[in-house]
Amino acid sequence: MSGQKPPLWTKNYILLCLSSLTFCLAFHSLIPTLPLYIKEQGGSSDMAGLAMAALTVAAVLIRPIAGWALDRYGRKAILLAGLLVFLIPSFVYSFMIPIVPLLLLRFVQGFGWGVGTTAQSTLVSDIVPSHRMGEGLGYYGLANSISLGLGPALGLWLIASQSFSNLFVTSFLLTTAALGLVLLIKAPKQSNLNQGVKLVFLEKLALGPSFIILLTTITYSSLLSFLALFMQEKGLASTGWFFTFMAISSFASRPLAGKLIDKKGQTGCHTGILVGLLTIGLSLCMVAGTNSPWQLILAGCLFGLGFGFVQPTTLFLSINSVSSTRRGAANATYWTAFDIGVALGSVLWGVIANHFGYATMFYLNIIPLLLALVYYLTGKSAILRLGFSKQMGVSQN
Repeated sequence: MSGQKPPLWTKNYILLCLSSLTFCLAFHSLIPTLPLYIKEQGGSSDMAGLAMAALTVAAVLIRPIAGWALDRYGRKAILLAGLLVFLIPSFVYSFMIPIVPLLLLRFVQGFGWGVGTTAQSTLVSDIVPSHRMGEGLGYYGLANSISLGLGPALGLWLIASQSFSNLFVTSFLLTTAALGLVLLIKAPKQSNLNQGVKLVFLEKLALGPSFIILLTTITYSSLLSFLALFMQEKGLASTGWFFTFMAISSFASRPLAGKLIDKKGQTGCHTGILVGLLTIGLSLCMVAGTNSPWQLILAGCLFGLGFGFVQPTTLFLSINSVSSTRRGAANATYWTAFDIGVALGSVLWGVIANHFGYATMFYLNIIPLLLALVYYLTGKSAILRLGFSKQMGVSQN
């Protein structure tokens, strides 16, 4: 039927979601385990922390260039290059190399992570039909939610029951699977390549929603870096349950947020941002005052719910603020802001925790959320207007 709208669940979309899932699993399996490997090799806590810092710095540096390359040379080739750059260090890790070469390779791997995730996010925005963009981004984001819940557990299980070498081989195989799935994708044709796309480090039309996610991930980093230490101080061994229920809650809220955007438009985005920021704030207050595993589990559910609304909504607004020929730059701007928020938060909250303690630190997480809320409400009209004024320029095959 000629008037029938294109479906969401196409072969290309499913392959890309599966590729993102395996790629994110490979990534998250290394997050808690590489610091343990460094410590086992005789490294200090500072050196263990460099495993994440090296990757984050590299990802932030490469994303703007990746965005330009995606708009200049196309999506699929750049995505394959990013996956390959991430893949090679995983293979070398399996030889149980010393700490310094590992950290250097981790920096290189950050380039692959930055390029790969930016390219996947850009390609999915090309593949998803415009009338289901919110829902499509919501389901696509589930790959990160699932991997956040399963990846660290997989990595820790592998080193506990087998060996670090098997962990690195598993990460290599997962990334290989991600690369193989991308090879099967038939990317949409782009008619505006090779026309002198300028290298810009920030896509100004995407700055509004990107700044909101930057402030939000500043709070997210406090959980990633210090929740386990805070619970250890309180004598509660329930940190894993927080992240498990956070992932489950996010799994439920992301598709809901996407459908809300597609059905309600600007009103749906407005609701998603408000509900998300307020729910995250409530969650962090509960974390600060928690005295039982059940409180922490409820806090995890609330954080997952809130983040599951804010993240796909702000990503939708960033992507939709530009024409299809600038989606690479918009995605690069968004994910650069995401990474910067995590990096800034890790440093900021560490200083605050040392001076005032973990409970006060988690209460102070309210400040960046309030700043995000004030910023959004002040510029709401412009942010939402830009997010619904895109020009479609990609032909779906």
